[in-house]
Amino acid sequence: MTPQRSLVAVALAAVLAAAGGLAACATSVEEEIVPIHVPASWLLARSSPGHVVHVGYEGVACRDCHGDDGFTAVAADVCAKCHDDVVTPLHEDHGGDPTAGPAPACQDCHGFAPGTAARPWGCMNCHDQAQGSFVPAIGAHQGEECGACHRPHASPSLAPQPCASCHADQLGDPAAKHEGQHAGDMLSADSCLGCHRTHEPALAAGNGCIACHQGRPRPIGEAALFAGHDQCTSCHQPHRFGKAEVRSCRDCHTATRVIAAGDHAACTTCHQPHQVAARACKSCHREAVKHPAPSPGDACLGCHPPHAATAGKHQLAVGCATCHEKPGHGTAACRDCHEPHAAAPKPDAALCARCHDTEAKATAGSGHQACASCHVAAAHGPTRVTPACATCHAEKAAATARSPGGGHDGCTGCHTSGPHAPAAATARCATCHPVPAKTAPAGHQRCADCHDLHSGERRAAATCASCHSDEARRGHGPLVACESCHRPHGPGGPTTPPPCASCHPAAKRPGLHRSAGHDRCDTCHRSHEARPDDQRAVCLTCHKDRVTHEPAATRCGGCHPFGDGRRGTGTTR
Repeated sequence: MTPQRSLVAVALAAVLAAAGGLAACATSVEEEIVPIHVPASWLLARSSPGHVVHVGYEGVACRDCHGDDGFTAVAADVCAKCHDDVVTPLHEDHGGDPTAGPAPACQDCHGFAPGTAARPWGCMNCHDQAQGSFVPAIGAHQGEECGACHRPHASPSLAPQPCASCHADQLGDPAAKHEGQHAGDMLSADSCLGCHRTHEPALAAGNGCIACHQGRPRPIGEAALFAGHDQCTSCHQPHRFGKAEVRSCRDCHTATRVIAAGDHAACTTCHQPHQVAARACKSCHREAVKHPAPSPGDACLGCHPPHAATAGKHQLAVGCATCHEKPGHGTAACRDCHEPHAAAPKPDAALCARCHDTEAKATAGSGHQACASCHVAAAHGPTRVTPACATCHAEKAAATARSPGGGHDGCTGCHTSGPHAPAAATARCATCHPVPAKTAPAGHQRCADCHDLHSGERRAAATCASCHSDEARRGHGPLVACESCHRPHGPGGPTTPPPCASCHPAAKRPGLHRSAGHDRCDTCHRSHEARPDDQRAVCLTCHKDRVTHEPAATRCGGCHPFGDGRRGTGTTR
């Protein structure tokens, strides 16, 4: 027990003893003199602690306090007549404060009233918060005697013993206090009161740090308090303020917030101790990021949850399907086409060729190299219906509509190698046109040499002379159309030339053409040769026995005409 509490106990015992003696004296007087006109309340007042001390021990006459005009209520300042040297620093008059109320009188603490208990420390009669008193209530020290800290009639009113006399176990090593800010005087009462108020709750000083830390050299301020960190003592141990004694983040952030691994294992890598906002990812990760699009806040966190973990291992990023409903593209993964931090790629041939190298090679030089031209949903739905060929090939689509019976309007009927190699399978005319294909003469099997393949029409430039220019200039070429003797293909009959007699019957052939042995035209004539057929050398091929006949003659037709006798008709060209 402290010396002050021992003194209070001795004084209390003395008051109780005196009260008992005075009560015994009064009883004896009443037995001798019966106070018929004395109220019972006065008798009770005589037994109060104040009257026992003043009347029983000190022999103070009643009139000294109550006066000669009866036992009226005494004035509040009556005690000062004898006790003018007693100071009351705890209960001074605060007349300038309208909320303070009047200062208590001596009688409010020293009981003179009937039934007043013999309690020299009845402070809670006024300082009981439950009674709604205007004076501060006791907080952290509510279970202690007020006299343990306060001296009611001395100045200063706080007891000389420091807080350490009771709280030595909470102060610890002063050399480790607050990085030395409070070292040396931490064991004194004044140092404790720098943070604590005597009548406040025990934890009320938890956020009092801000009062000193709003400016230099430690500018922290109210911004250091935020959701989850709303008290300084959440991280700083009370009375232990060294850096080494700050609580680890993992003390709180274990189950609810998984700590990241690798380069982010230390919380302070991203979080400054007294700032609610974490460092921006780009302060360390300076690479250009185009996905996701810039947004308020740190967009990186949309894909990279800073504290997420899967099966105990740090997850670099959430799946794309978290934001993007994954459409079908075979078995391809998003990263097969998308770079994580790049903008959305265009589905060009180089990109598609990563998986579709066969198709990419087939389209080379075909005009179909741009995959998105046909696969309008190439990125996320390449199996959807592609646009009609006429979307790009309108001119050819119009030509196929003019084909006989519209037989060429189905592109895939001829282009059987598919859209990735449309020009690789055009020699399919015989599939639908077997007779012309079989009857075409040698050198005429390539339909495209004469025909427009989409309409079937013969191309204007595809004349016989375009390929047979020599034949067109000689023999029958200048005289009659090629079609008179030649058919390019069936089904209108054989494609070989008809007999000469179909145009040159024997009855109409002049001169020696009618004689026996000269009835076969091809013996002497070639259809596309311009040499005269009555020359001596020609005739000798058959008339070898006439080699010595008129050896000086160069032409047989001079004597043996093949024409009608008119000049110039002896030869046939």
